[in-house]
Amino acid sequence: MTESLIQAYSNSPRRQKLQIIGSIFMTIVIVAVMLILYLVVSARVVSIGRQLQQEKDEIDQLVYLNVNYRNQIAILSRFEVMEEKAIELGFRPPYPGEVFYVPVSGYDQQIQPHIEEAEDGTSAVINVNLIGYHESLIDWIGRQLTIFLRPFEGL
Repeated sequence: MTESLIQAYSNSPRRQKLQIIGSIFMTIVIVAVMLILYLVVSARVVSIGRQLQQEKDEIDQLVYLNVNYRNQIAILSRFEVMEEKAIELGFRPPYPGEVFYVPVSGYDQQIQPHIEEAEDGTSAVINVNLIGYHESLIDWIGRQLTIFLRPFEGL
């Protein structure tokens, strides 16, 4: 009697329809959650890429300012310009015996760091090697499914 009741309950058409509808609904929910996760990851990757571009623009601006300052220093430190400025300020060339050097103990003239720049003027390319940046939706879903099903292997 109990077996026939269980069999009748499990195989009833109403129960089967509810199971089918429930499995379809669960599949839709899982797909929607995966799509939302994919969009969140994609939005993060885009935002990080934008931040990288902004930082590169700032670096380019600093390099541009550096080159301008070097040009100004080069122009102002030419012999003719320095000589004119010295004459304007009232300096004169020293006579022999007027110049003497004072040694300073502990002073070591250190070599200034030299920064080389690309001479061709090409801008640097930022290489974004993030997995999610080049991954398609189907590849991402497959990777997420393998991560999710990993604990159930061997059951």
